[in-house]
Amino acid sequence: MSDTHLLQDMDDRVFEELCQLIYQHSRICLTSEKKTFLSSRLDRHKRELQADNWGAYLDNLKRAPGLVEIENVIDLVSTNHTYFFREPSHFERLSQDLLGAVIKSHPAKKSLLQCWSVAASSGEEAFSLAITLAEYERQFGAINWHVHATDISRRVLIKAHASIYDIDQLNLPSVDMLTRYFKKGTGEYEGLCKVKRHLIQRVKFAHANVFQPTLPVPDYLDIIFCRNVLIYFDTPSRQLLITRLENMLEPGGLLLIGHTENLSSVSHKLQHLGGGIFRRPH
Repeated sequence: MSDTHLLQDMDDRVFEELCQLIYQHSRICLTSEKKTFLSSRLDRHKRELQADNWGAYLDNLKRAPGLVEIENVIDLVSTNHTYFFREPSHFERLSQDLLGAVIKSHPAKKSLLQCWSVAASSGEEAFSLAITLAEYERQFGAINWHVHATDISRRVLIKAHASIYDIDQLNLPSVDMLTRYFKKGTGEYEGLCKVKRHLIQRVKFAHANVFQPTLPVPDYLDIIFCRNVLIYFDTPSRQLLITRLENMLEPGGLLLIGHTENLSSVSHKLQHLGGGIFRRPH
């Protein structure tokens, strides 16, 4: 079935109601030009629900008990483009000086450095941050840290929990990191590698919508990665999210957003350090 046919099959009423459902449960904002995108992403799900047309599909979603089918929709429209050490300058700056400043400003009464990867997808960002922290520890001495990693997609979290990746796609800053943090697969797992247990133990994955009332992360954090997330939300949702993240940061804590994102449309008291890095003042 072609995208053209799918577009013709989904009328404006159905599209608008689907967009409202998606927004209500995720705050993901789909504009009118996304009709073909939405049709192609949901077509298989429509067939799985044995809906003859988009109107019937929408009715099925509304009648479905609980939130399982709505979560399936959110899962299908979520974009999960990620890879190890994406936007590497963030990790470089953390290693060079920012981590030292965060550790220095960390409250002495709280020994654990708490970090959060907001949209962790299949785990590459969370493990990149974990490797950066572990490398800092190797160089400057033991620090107590933990990475919390969440995503709205249960599908990608399955891969994150497995922690198995294509060895050719690791994109590590140093070759030595491969042997320190990954175990190479053999036989049927040739070409793959699994994150070593000592790193996995310091990263916790959980399903979460960043707008839900209670989150499976600490109330106060030292580093928050919320990169390439804001682009999916409208201005009121961005404001709501940034206010929430700002309030969750410890004084001196860092918020990192994507290089193509900015906070110009929202109000905040964060200090911009350049390159998508912000710090909560003391």
